[in-house]
Amino acid sequence: MQNELEMIQTLFQYKNFGLLPFPIKPFSQELYANGEGYFLYKNALSGITISEEKIYEYFGSKKLDNCGLILGEKGNLSVIEFESESRISQLITFIKNKPKPNISDVILINLLESGFESETSILTPENKIQMWFKFSKNIPNFHWEMFKDKKELNGINLLSNGYIVAPPSAIKLNNNNIAQFEIINGKEPTKFPIEISFFFNRIS
Repeated sequence: MQNELEMIQTLFQYKNFGLLPFPIKPFSQELYANGEGYFLYKNALSGITISEEKIYEYFGSKKLDNCGLILGEKGNLSVIEFESESRISQLITFIKNKPKPNISDVILINLLESGFESETSILTPENKIQMWFKFSKNIPNFHWEMFKDKKELNGINLLSNGYIVAPPSAIKLNNNNIAQFEIINGKEPTKFPIEISFFFNRIS
């Protein structure tokens, strides 16, 4: 009952934030391929938010289902994901050591240094750290493992397309242990500062 209530309360919060939640298979990051779970995903993908009645009805009876959120302009959500907390420190050091830092660099440093206190932040089961923002074109979709030549972005994913698994979901890790997505700071996602062009400039 406690897990069920936590999921329902968090889904209401996501709705209030203007996000688009939908169900995902239990202990997994996989979408449903059919049935009501798939129908609710397709609705969210089309920008149709799940109703409060449906949250109670669906998640009240499927207590182990995970929760996903639509990314991008439709879901009004962009995410910066760091492989570890040390990766945040390394990025700050890289920017501070630039010969001629600009206003974008200064604002990004301030954001990274105060991120846990000032921005929506999440700890994933793999101990990755996510910062959530309202959708921003300055956070283009990027997976660092596909572009290892961009060394300053190694260990950093930018997520503005598709979907993410969100707290309080739990997944099975490679060692078969079950671990949960945890909210560090559960405030409503804010706008990503338009002055920060650091990520966009390195990817475009």
